[in-house]
Amino acid sequence: MLRLRGSLRFDIVFFVLGIVSFIFAALMIPLFGVTLLPVAFLIVFLLFGLLFMAFGYSTRPRHYRITTPSKPPEAKIEEKPPQPPETTETPTTPQPPSPKPSKPLMELTRIKGIGPKRVTALNALQIMSVEDLAKFSAEELADKLKISSKITAKWVEQAQNLLKEGS
Repeated sequence: MLRLRGSLRFDIVFFVLGIVSFIFAALMIPLFGVTLLPVAFLIVFLLFGLLFMAFGYSTRPRHYRITTPSKPPEAKIEEKPPQPPETTETPTTPQPPSPKPSKPLMELTRIKGIGPKRVTALNALQIMSVEDLAKFSAEELADKLKISSKITAKWVEQAQNLLKEGS
């Protein structure tokens, strides 16, 4: 059984076809003379030769130089500032305001632009309802949430409008 050692390199095949086309083109004139048909074949063989040479050049194997670093770059380790020692007393967490029993609280998701993720961020700031949001300052809210004050101003305005409609 015949066993090939490498894969077929198409660049060599294209170069050989190009050379054969050039040889046929060179033999056309002495064998057939200078008439219209041999000249047309001459041009066709020359074009095929150029085309095959271009294909051969474009399909040749590329030899890239691969360099590996001798040692991996060291990762920068950021040092954290020392933390003050913890005290033994437990800090008291502020309790969320208790809802008024007379009327139910409106959900924050009723305001356009506030989704579940924003609700959790607002809850962390002790804003549990539309009523709490309407009482909050837009600039202070923007600073604490680190978002645009235009957005928070719209939220506060919508909260105030919802409260006016609800009462």
